[in-house]
Amino acid sequence: MTSDAVDALLADQPEMLTPDEVADLLRVTTHTVARWRREGQLKTFTMGRIVRITKDDLRIFLQAAYTQPDEGES
Repeated sequence: MTSDAVDALLADQPEMLTPDEVADLLRVTTHTVARWRREGQLKTFTMGRIVRITKDDLRIFLQAAYTQPDEGES
């Protein structure tokens, strides 16, 4: 996902998202988001039992997760 595509995806999102909002946005389950958190791939902000993901941390996660295909692949 290019930087422009990530910015477009996140343009209308609040500065802090819940794990449910991230799951809906990326069309994955909340279990997947929890696994990304547990594995340290997706940084979160936790206050007691309240978990939030900042838009900047989600942007970093998406840009890091994107890999371009090799030149010989399509």
